[in-house]
Amino acid sequence: MFGYVRPLQEELKVRDLNLWQQDYCGLCHCLGKRHGFVARFLLNYDMTFLYGLLTMDGEAAKAEKHWCPAGVVCRKPCHPPDAAMEYTADLTMLLTWWKLRDEQKDGGLFRRIGAGIGRLFLRRAYRRAAAALPEMDARIRTQLARLDELEQRRSDSIDETADTFAAILQGCAAWWSDPAMRRPAEQLLYQVGRYVYLADALDDLPKDCRRDAYNPLRCRFTVTDGALHPADKRYLLELMDASIDLAASAFELMERTRRGAVTENIIYYGLPAVLKAVAEGRFDHRKKQVTT
Repeated sequence: MFGYVRPLQEELKVRDLNLWQQDYCGLCHCLGKRHGFVARFLLNYDMTFLYGLLTMDGEAAKAEKHWCPAGVVCRKPCHPPDAAMEYTADLTMLLTWWKLRDEQKDGGLFRRIGAGIGRLFLRRAYRRAAAALPEMDARIRTQLARLDELEQRRSDSIDETADTFAAILQGCAAWWSDPAMRRPAEQLLYQVGRYVYLADALDDLPKDCRRDAYNPLRCRFTVTDGALHPADKRYLLELMDASIDLAASAFELMERTRRGAVTENIIYYGLPAVLKAVAEGRFDHRKKQVTT
């Protein structure tokens, strides 16, 4: 998926870092249990953040140890599945399915083949997730169709294009029945979604220029050799900083327990650190940690 929403581990207390890792491993186990072993490869930091946000007003359950497929002989502590984790696992499946659909439609030859094989393996899991979350499935389908339309006419509006993914995440705020939590959650998730879309666009800009693929930044700004003009880059980073600030303001309005410390770290430290790494061209999705 993306991987732009993660904590700055050097600023986390050991207890909170363990909590994050137990959420991450718990979501991995839940994906496998709910959608099959292949689904565990869909695990990502962004959805771990969402799970932490959905549960930050409660206390973490006692971790259970399960075998780790990445370690074979390793048993890792995992938070047991609950309703929020199952919701997050189903949403992960839906987002992956529709992302593969887009790659199958618009990617290069090998990407289309890979996406087609992926959809073949995940078809039953997608149907199960869509049955569990029909409204989110419809929202994702609608927003991606809107994005496809914008791409076809090569829209130069970064607001319109970023809004498509932001609106998908915003829909997750329906999880909260209490308006006092749901309203700030809508703003927080919208701004995080906007940030993720723009971070991905900036990160992919050199590659999209080489492939002559659509990227809203190519249409909106001056791009030379896969890089933005310095003035345009400053403007974009200011927009993304504003999204982080608005997400932080919404976060302050939400009720949370000690469990919300990791989410707080992600918003105040993790997002700015990832943004800096992307802007400097040193962000690596494969690395578990991001540094300032």
